[in-house]
Amino acid sequence: MKNDMEVAARSTQKFLFVMDPAETLNPDTETSLLLMQELIRRGRRVYWLQAENLALIHDQPMGMVSSVTSAEHLVRTKPVWANLNDFAAVLVRNDPPFDTAYLQLTLILDHLEPHVTQFNSVEALRNFNEKMLPLRWPEFTPPTLICTSAALLEAFTREHQEIVLKPLNDCSGRGISKVVWDAHGDFRDKIRIALQTDASPRFIVAQKYLQAVSEGDKRVYLLNGNPVGMVNRIPRPGSYLANIHQGASCEPTHLSDRESHIIETIAPFLRAQGIFLAGADFIDEYLTELNITSPSAVRQINQVSGRQVERRIVDAMLETIALKTCCDGWRAAA
Repeated sequence: MKNDMEVAARSTQKFLFVMDPAETLNPDTETSLLLMQELIRRGRRVYWLQAENLALIHDQPMGMVSSVTSAEHLVRTKPVWANLNDFAAVLVRNDPPFDTAYLQLTLILDHLEPHVTQFNSVEALRNFNEKMLPLRWPEFTPPTLICTSAALLEAFTREHQEIVLKPLNDCSGRGISKVVWDAHGDFRDKIRIALQTDASPRFIVAQKYLQAVSEGDKRVYLLNGNPVGMVNRIPRPGSYLANIHQGASCEPTHLSDRESHIIETIAPFLRAQGIFLAGADFIDEYLTELNITSPSAVRQINQVSGRQVERRIVDAMLETIALKTCCDGWRAAA
């Protein structure tokens, strides 16, 4: 009887993934599909929702959701309207840019009821920028400037001689440029191009260029603040971009004492903010980014380590939901 009840509980436990359009995903790098397939393997029900199919009907978050019957070779059923409060867990897995549409998505998902577990908290996704978040621990980061001012960026370049410019709200190495100071001032053109959009100047992240990037940019996958796997990403010859999407190669790696200390320091904050999944990026033992929107690289970690990190992630998700269900039941009984 107990086993029958456990099977029934598993089969009714529903996980909703809020995703980008399927045609934009790269199966070779997509972590979400690994998590879906592992949940399906364990008898859980997995559903897919694209952000444009989300709605708030009075106070209820609703969406056109599809059942995912296979994530290995993505197979989904015809979408139907569903109340998002009927799910055990919601995982927002949209990639940046974090734009107005992304902000509005988080505002709608604020209407999820407390019994729905969020991986990660939509409040955290809204409140923290991946490139700014490390600056809460400035002792661990390279010199950084975030502004819309060409004059400040020029002075920053003069001070550090070589810098990188990053769009504040993008990912995967898109829009990153390296700027080298020169006496003739030619570097100013790169700054102007990086700042300009169709409408007005945008905020740009400038960081001192770290020569050690040629030796790799280390992605450490954090699960509730604990490292569960890592991979070192080496830029392709002639490049300074260590992103997998930019052609970087992958190799095994390990944590240094300083990197372990940094992770131990930031872990309580991640847990307190509901940041269950995160990708911490290290160059030359500096924390350069904390990816929280849709942290990836699990496939690459598995390839270089021989692990199946998605199993540990799903273990932890199920334990979290079980504990939450138990506590909610205890409170209701009390």
